[in-house]
Amino acid sequence: MLDRRTFVLGAAATAALTSALPAHAAAAAPASDAVANPRKAAGVFLAPGGATLMVTERDGQWVVADERGSVRITTGLAGADLVDVTGDGTGCHAVGALRGDPVATIWESADGLAWHEARRLHGVRSEFTAVGGGLAFGSVVKDERAPVVRIAARRTASGWTTVPVRGLEWTDGISATAVTATADGWVVAAVDISGTVLHTSRDGVTWTPRPRLDGVAVRGLAAVGGRVHWVGNDVVDATPLVGVLDEGRTSPAVPRDAKALGVAGTRSGWLTGGRLITAEATR
Repeated sequence: MLDRRTFVLGAAATAALTSALPAHAAAAAPASDAVANPRKAAGVFLAPGGATLMVTERDGQWVVADERGSVRITTGLAGADLVDVTGDGTGCHAVGALRGDPVATIWESADGLAWHEARRLHGVRSEFTAVGGGLAFGSVVKDERAPVVRIAARRTASGWTTVPVRGLEWTDGISATAVTATADGWVVAAVDISGTVLHTSRDGVTWTPRPRLDGVAVRGLAAVGGRVHWVGNDVVDATPLVGVLDEGRTSPAVPRDAKALGVAGTRSGWLTGGRLITAEATR
């Protein structure tokens, strides 16, 4: 089954260090080895200025990369095991857990480079697996990080606050892969062996099932123009797929081996050949 945690990037082209990324005190990775080692990708986000960027791991450090292969090292993410990231051009959120005995954690950043811890759940083995629209989803986990109890946190004016989770019809072993805010609440996705299970909520607490997306593992959701767009891969042959809830699906203009990373603004992000590529997420 496709999972962000298993995405490993192979060798990629050289990194051009004249990046369009925001200026930052963190040093840019040397061009000779910036993308030469295996990495995993947490997702994509919309950066200030409108660029679609990928957060990925290289040699134990989290870095931000653009479509040209330019890479910059982040700060504030030491010890983080990231699973998802989002950003709307004005700020960024990342979720996952602290390494080791996992502790669900949320990080925030103004530019995608300098991060700080915003919320940590103490006293229980847990991790967050999806974030979007000011809502983070995750699970209390047992051995091998198998989800057993759902957890959520909502961002308010005073910070991130945990909220109850009611009505999610998920079996043990699956967890949220994407969440987005809509005009009247939120939509959350989780992937099982047959495809994607979807739920909606008006208050971020009580969830109602909606028609599922069979045959596709959804990795990103975005509400644009009153429609909820999604990106993912076929659960059988991993073919890239995009669509709109209740309006069907199609194949995007990306290579067949591209793995969905998420949606940033109106662009979908994909991992192929060890590099980020983007395509229109709307149609």
